[in-house]
Amino acid sequence: MTAKKHPPLPDLSDRAHRVLFELVLRDGEWVEVARICDSLGLNSHQIRRAANDLRAAGVAERRRDYVRADTGRRTHRTFFRATETSEASA
Repeated sequence: MTAKKHPPLPDLSDRAHRVLFELVLRDGEWVEVARICDSLGLNSHQIRRAANDLRAAGVAERRRDYVRADTGRRTHRTFFRATETSEASA
């Protein structure tokens, strides 16, 4: 049996790899940044930078939902998920 070859991922940081593995483990579902922060023990700025690097590499996608906060102010929640190609590469 021959191993299936996948294109190599671009040079990503260790943090970006950790975020990618977290997204792949969620099996394609949208994951809120706060949930990734809790899972990896990082703050939102660290997650966002790594996730945006993954987006630039084409292995993750982002979705923003606008909601009303408890205070009544309009805010947004950011979600990320792994793309089909990233799941095969991981």
